[in-house]
Formats: sequence, C-alpha cells, structure tokens
Amino acid sequence: MPHTDFRPLMKNCKALTYRLVLAVCLFVISPLTMSVISMSAMSMSAIAHEIRPAVADLSMTSASPSADEKTLPGRLSITIDLNAELFLAGLDASLVSDTDDAPQGKDYDALRALAANQLVQKFTNQWLDFEKALTGLADDRPLSFQLDSIQVEDNPAVTLPRSSKIQISAPLAPNEANIRFGWNAALGPLVIRQQSQTEKPENLYTAYVEPGAISAPIKRQGVTAQPVLTIMLDYAKIGFVHIVPKGLDHILFVLGLFFYAARWRPLLGQVTLFTLAHTTTLMLASTGHIVVSPNLVEPLIAASIIYVAFENLRSERLHAGRLVVVFAFGLLHGLGFASVLGDIGLADDQFMISLISFNIGVELGQLAVLVPAFLLFGVAAGNALWYRRLIAIPASYLIGAIGMWMLITRVFSG
Repeated sequence: MPHTDFRPLMKNCKALTYRLVLAVCLFVISPLTMSVISMSAMSMSAIAHEIRPAVADLSMTSASPSADEKTLPGRLSITIDLNAELFLAGLDASLVSDTDDAPQGKDYDALRALAANQLVQKFTNQWLDFEKALTGLADDRPLSFQLDSIQVEDNPAVTLPRSSKIQISAPLAPNEANIRFGWNAALGPLVIRQQSQTEKPENLYTAYVEPGAISAPIKRQGVTAQPVLTIMLDYAKIGFVHIVPKGLDHILFVLGLFFYAARWRPLLGQVTLFTLAHTTTLMLASTGHIVVSPNLVEPLIAASIIYVAFENLRSERLHAGRLVVVFAFGLLHGLGFASVLGDIGLADDQFMISLISFNIGVELGQLAVLVPAFLLFGVAAGNALWYRRLIAIPASYLIGAIGMWMLITRVFSG
C-alpha cells in the first residue's frame, strides 16, 4: 500500500488557518482602523479644528482693598480665554472633538476668516445668548454677568486655534462667602483658575470642569485649593483625552512604531525611548526652559509619521539608527504635548503633580492604542510569514500617506 504524504495538506491547512485568523482580525479591527483613518482625514485640514478646553481666570475684589472682602460689596471678575468661533457657529463642543465633525463646520471656517474687529462685533451682538449659557452662583444667589471687554487675535495662523479673551463681571453682595461658576455643556470643558494677589498659590482653586458641570464652591477669602487626588485625576484625564480620541497624529505615530515589528521586545524598546524623550521635552517646555512655536512643531510631527511609516517598508529588524530616530521624534512630540498644557495651564499649587499626572494620562492613552493592536495582531500573527506582507506593509503605506497629507496641510494652510 503506497505511503500517503499528508505534509502538503497539513501545510495548506496551516496556511488556511493563518488566513482565517487574519480575516477575523481584520473584521474586528477594521471599524476601529477606519474610524481612526476617517477622523484623521477630517482633522488633517488644520489643527485649528481641534476643540480644546477654555480657561477661565477668576478673581474677586471688595470695595476697599484693605477691608474684609466678605463684609463689603465687591465684584467677581472672570477672564475667559476661549474659541469664540465655536459659540458663534452654534457648535456643540460636548458632542464633537473636531469642528469638521459638526454640521456647522463650514460656518466655523467662515468665522475663522473674519478680521478681529468683525469677530468682536459678532460676539458683542450675541452677548445676551452667551450670557444665558453661563452659570454663576454667589452662595445660592444666581449671578447676572455683564460683558466688560473682548479681545481677539488678529491675523492668526490658521493652523492654530484663535484665542479670544472676554472679560465679564458680576456684583457680589456683603457676606456672600462662596462662588461657583460653570457654563452650558455645548460650550465644552472649562478650566477654572482662581487668581489672587494676597493668597498663596497653594491656597487657590484650580480645576478641570466637565461640559455642563459647575465648579466646587470657591471661597471668596481663604483656602479653596483642590485635593491632590482631584488634581491628579483631572490632569490625567486631560492627557488621556489628548491621545484618545484627539491626538490622531500621536496615534498614527505609535501605530507606526507597532507595525515596524509586532513583537513585544522591539515594540518595548521603541516605546520606552519615545516615552523618555517626550517626557523630557514636556517637562522642559512646561517649565519654560524650551520655547518652540507650534507652527514649526506640528509640521515636524507630521514628518515624523511619514518617516517611521516608510522606514517600516525597508527594514524589519530593530537597529540603533531606528532607536535614535524614535528618540529624536519623541522630543518633538513632547513639545506638542506641552502646547496643550500651555493652552490649559497647570495648577500653580501642585505644578509637578499636575504635570506628572498629565504625562501619566498620555502614557495610558498610548497603551489604549498599543494594547488592542498587539492583542489583535502581535499575539495572533506577529510571527507569521505573511504578517509583514499582508498587514504591516499596507498599514505603513496608509499611515505614511495620511502623514504626508497632514504635512502638506499643516505647511500650506499656515
């Protein structure tokens, strides 16, 4: 009886099994991949389209600087640094993270093109509508605000959000001890920072307020500092959200690192150096030791995506040159993270804690991208012969193409 060789059949069955695993992985990952790609494509037109929290600096004064502020009439003054175009276009910032995702995206872009004096006039005309969106309480008494002034950046770079600063105020009655402030959810998240010339920074209130929420009571006089744990959680959340879902360029970069080699050792080496690098420049930039214009940093971040993606095509073994490049690009990405903190500000009383917490949030955001990718591809197919040909190379081409488009739009829209 002739001997039957089952090895070709077993080989074909093994190949078929690999292909089935690939099909299942692609079926599971494709919605996530397509959502990331589509969000990237929509946000590539300009960094200005990303919605960031507004910052409200709050101060309270009495009628007499030397008097007890709780026993004399006084005034609550608030300076809000915000993106006025969001409100004027009627966008709901609690529902979208990018203006291109909203039906009013074209209206927003038209407002971005207005001169500063035109935008000031439009906001002034709609002040009453804006005032209705504000919530202010002195103890339990609702506050009525007036618009004192508005300043708008003239001729801003279109690749960056335009800053508008509105000054509002409300009278305070004698013996009103606590102030609370917030606004409508449609205006998005808000960072509130208490200002005082007499109190120590560690006694002042700083908090990240969710859309539609209102701040904790802020004492008119005395200690109102937030608990350390609250500050840590607030800034960790800001860091996480900056990566997922808002940091689409950073998502593409770390996916570029992943597709270089979907094995844990090469991935760990790259991610470790990237983390060390961006932590270094985040610290230096946040403490004022490095100042680099976002107009330079953002196009270079796009270029870093292109480089790592297309280097994936020519090499699959981790080498020293790759690690040096990843570290250098990590320094760039740290400057990008610092620009977010520059917009929001750090808690003066807990500077290092809030900075470290933000960085922890960034790292958790990176893990939220890498862990699912590793489980779907690295574990199932990272060592398969067809993995590089069918997954890593096409994904790298796609990441590189998106990075190229981001680079072009960031350079020529500025």
